[in-house]
Amino acid sequence: MEIEWEKIIIENAILAGIIFGAVYVDHWNYRRVQKNEETGTRRKILKLINNDLDRKLRFIDESIQYNDYKPFFTDIWDAVILSGKQTLLSFELIENLQHTYSSLKYYNTELQQKVSMGNENILKDLLAEVKKSINDSLNLLKNKDNV
Repeated sequence: MEIEWEKIIIENAILAGIIFGAVYVDHWNYRRVQKNEETGTRRKILKLINNDLDRKLRFIDESIQYNDYKPFFTDIWDAVILSGKQTLLSFELIENLQHTYSSLKYYNTELQQKVSMGNENILKDLLAEVKKSINDSLNLLKNKDNV
């Protein structure tokens, strides 16, 4: 019984091609599904942050209108950071949002110190700066949605 090496080599080459193709298609499909999930998550995060910043603007307007200075909650941004999902956003956007939420936290710190002193002018100035920072972030978010 003579072994036909040519047929064995051809059959093994075809089998290797089929296996490689199957692995390649499976990996390509996995990456496609993962990319779609990341895109959906990114959209949801941007919408969540956008809504949060809009609420912060209304909160600022009410604080100034009624002279009722209360601290901001920054739990939305903290949740994004703790979940590690900020990596889905561009560096420019992360940097801008970090600055905005840091200004909110700075206002909270100043509020704790200034309430006992009753200095409303400083708090109004801080709120104006926070409002400007929030508006900058919202403009950046709107530009990111259009791109």
